[in-house]
Parts: sequence; C-alpha cells; structure tokens
Amino acid sequence: MTGAAAIDSSLDGLLEPHPHRVELTGPLRSLGFPDRCANCGAATRERLPVRKVFGRQARRQWLVRARRYRGYRIDTAQVPYCGACIAQDARERQSVASRWRARLGALLLQSLPALFPLAFAVFLLTAIDLPRKPGYAGGGFEQILALLFGTAAVGVIAHAWWDTRRCMVPRQTGVTLAFDFSPDVSDLLDHRQRRVYAMRDAAFAEAFAALNRDRVWQPDPAAVRAEMRVWIACAVLLGLGALAAAVLNR
Repeated sequence: MTGAAAIDSSLDGLLEPHPHRVELTGPLRSLGFPDRCANCGAATRERLPVRKVFGRQARRQWLVRARRYRGYRIDTAQVPYCGACIAQDARERQSVASRWRARLGALLLQSLPALFPLAFAVFLLTAIDLPRKPGYAGGGFEQILALLFGTAAVGVIAHAWWDTRRCMVPRQTGVTLAFDFSPDVSDLLDHRQRRVYAMRDAAFAEAFAALNRDRVWQPDPAAVRAEMRVWIACAVLLGLGALAAAVLNR
C-alpha cells in the first residue's frame, strides 16, 4: 500500500485527503475490487457506479501534470458498497429534478448563439413565400441559405445538449467520497493510463492494493530519460526558431 506522502504533492486538494493512496496503471473498468464496502468495510457483493467529471473544472496545477482533456470527460468506477451505505447515498444524492434544472439553465445559456442563424433561416423561408414578379423563378438560393443557417443553429443546440450532460452527474456524497479517483495522470510518453486512488477505510485500501499489486505504477528510468530528451529537443528548436526570427528581422 502506498501512503499519501509517497504520492505527488500536486494532488493535494484535488483528491479527498484520505490517508491511503495508491497509483495504478490501466483503465477503471479493469480494476480489481475486494468484496467489502469501501465506506464501512462490511462484506458485500453489491456495486455502486461512481461518476466523476474531469476537464474544464480541473485546476491549473493539475493540468500541468495530467493529460489534457478536450473539453471534459465523465469517468465511471463500479465501486463495492453495502446495502446500508447505498441507501445512505440515495438519501444524500442530489435529486434528478435539481440536476435537470441545472442542465436546462446551462442549455439555454449555451444555445443563445443559435438564435441569430435560426431566426435568419426562418426569415429566409418566410421570404420565399412572398409574392414574386411575373416570370421570377427564384427561391432556390434562399432555401440553400436557410438550410445552411438552420443546420448551423441545430449544430449549436446539439453541441450544447451534449456539453451539458455533465450537469446530470450528481455531486459526490459522503459515501461515494470514501473511494476517490483522479483523472488520467499519465505522461506524454506513457503507454498506459494511470490514476491515483484515495481510500478512507484502511481494510478496504489494503485489500484493494493487494488485488491490484501487479498494476502499481513505478517510475521507468528509460521513460524519464526519453521525456527529458524530448523537452531538451523542444527547447533547442524554440531557441533556434527565436534566433532565426531575430536574424531575419534585422
């Protein structure tokens, strides 16, 4: 079991301050979990999906180390909890109605840029039906423009709908925070993703670490040297670029 002090201090404030932490490689779905509750340590075979949103809300110091997400992503871990703790989580969990209210508010705000193209598309479709001069065979150009602007408006609304799905992820409860996990903190040259896991219950943490002992991350000196060479090469290229720009601008 890896203690909290052995994990990078840059994670302070980004994970729950549990005393038991371990850094493992591999995806969440391949984790091995003991048949005991992550909150109270009782024997159980039940699982509770714990979802977390990572990305835009991450702090700046986290992004220095973590692989950058495009936008955000939602990760899910199937964590064992006993029936009593699952019932407690249900009582503490944020209501679906409040999550929908938050999503609709964000959806309306993010859909505002669609108003102009949508209104212009409606105007064009309405203008096509206006009386035309004798022999006028137009309308096709207006229809094409209306289709383009309408498609743009629908695209903005669809993106807003997809982007606001994070609002449907409930806030963590006192139960689900018993087992906390980070986003992928692997470096650029790592071949597998890795995460840091923080656990409240000592017995659960020990059993979890034992089940996943073959996935405990250890620094690879060769990878560290390769990463250092990459950074040195980038610095040299930037320096040469700056020098070339200075010479050409003389």
